[in-house]
Amino acid sequence: MSSPLRRFGFSLLLGSVCWFPRAALAEAGFADPPDQPLVQEYEAPNPEVYTPYSEPSPTQPSTVRVSVGPTLRVAEPKTNGGLYVALDVGARAAGLRASGSWVRTSTEHGISQYAAELWIDFGAGRALHPILGAGVGVARVEREEQTATLGIGVLRGSVEYLLPVAGVDARVGIDAIGCVPATPGGGSEDASPWLLAVGHVGVGF
Repeated sequence: MSSPLRRFGFSLLLGSVCWFPRAALAEAGFADPPDQPLVQEYEAPNPEVYTPYSEPSPTQPSTVRVSVGPTLRVAEPKTNGGLYVALDVGARAAGLRASGSWVRTSTEHGISQYAAELWIDFGAGRALHPILGAGVGVARVEREEQTATLGIGVLRGSVEYLLPVAGVDARVGIDAIGCVPATPGGGSEDASPWLLAVGHVGVGF
C-alpha cells in the first residue's frame, strides 16, 4: 500500500475514534424528561392546617333588656311629655315587662304610672319585632286638692328593630300604650283613658 493511502486510512481511523466520545458526551447532556407534569395540579388545602375566615355568629337574644326613652301622654285636658323606663324579661317569643313613666310630676295634672304586662313577640329570630302586650298598673294623678290613685289596664303595641351591633342585643323601637282607668279615684274626671306614645332604645344583658 502506498504511503498516501496509508496516511488517509490512518486519518479516517483517528477521526472515528475522536467522534465517538463527542457523540457520547452530547447524548449525556440531555436529561431524562421529568415524571411530574409541567403544570402542577391544584391540591385542596388541608382543613387541619388551613382555617377559612368564618362569619361572626348572629347575636343571641338576651334574657333581660332595659329600655329608656321619652314619652308623650295624650290626654285631657292637655298633652305633656315625660320619661319612660321598662325592664323586659324573656329571650324568646314571650315574656314579662315592668315599666314606669313620669309625666310632669309635682305639677297640676302630673302623672306617675307603673305597670306590669305580658307580651308576645311576633318577630322572634328576626331583625324586626312586632310586639303585643297587655297588663295592669297603677297611676297617680296629681291635683291641687289631692292626688288620685287609679287602677288601670294597659294595652301596648310596639315595633322594635335589632340594631346591627355585633355581640349586643341592642334595639330601637316605638310604643303606643293605651291606658284605661279601671278603678277611678278622686272624681269622675280621671275616668277618661289616655295614650302614651314612647320612643325608646334598649340594651340586653
